[in-house]
Amino acid sequence: MTIDESVNIIVSQMLGGVMLHAQLSHFFNFLGLKGYAECQKYRYYEESSSYMDLNDYYICHYNKFVSDDRVENQNIIPADWYNFTRFDVNEGIRKNAIKMGVEKWVQWEKETKAVLEQHYQNLIALGEIAIARKISDCIKHVDNELAKAQKVLLKLKAIDYNISDIMMEQEDLYKKYEKKIKEIELL
Repeated sequence: MTIDESVNIIVSQMLGGVMLHAQLSHFFNFLGLKGYAECQKYRYYEESSSYMDLNDYYICHYNKFVSDDRVENQNIIPADWYNFTRFDVNEGIRKNAIKMGVEKWVQWEKETKAVLEQHYQNLIALGEIAIARKISDCIKHVDNELAKAQKVLLKLKAIDYNISDIMMEQEDLYKKYEKKIKEIELL
């Protein structure tokens, strides 16, 4: 596989992650989970920045555009939900949706880590050490995010997706990620 092919796959995966976090933010907002929504919004901003950085790096060092034509829409929000309002969401729907959303987040991060690792190895094999190091930084970021996502999933499983417990933490999560977003905006 060529460097262009590897980078195109990586960038497409990154853009897919940006789309995933945007959809998850909207999804959790619709469910009335503003803390989870803000967390995903923060991830959206962080991953958008990484996506832009890698594109800029490739343009500046390889003098080419990166194609991101392999991006798949994640379709987190079920199609029939577009016919409902937030008032139509009951506890059972909310509980199942939280489970599905967080599991999708964990699954995505696992897939992304595997894609990045595969193409990191390819770039090393091609002797493209500088860009491979850039991808290594992305792998570390994704690995940390995966650990955080798995921690959320394990916590939710431990409380059996108890809506009262989940709702109680939303304000604190919202404040935490609102502050982190403001810090990003200052950069």
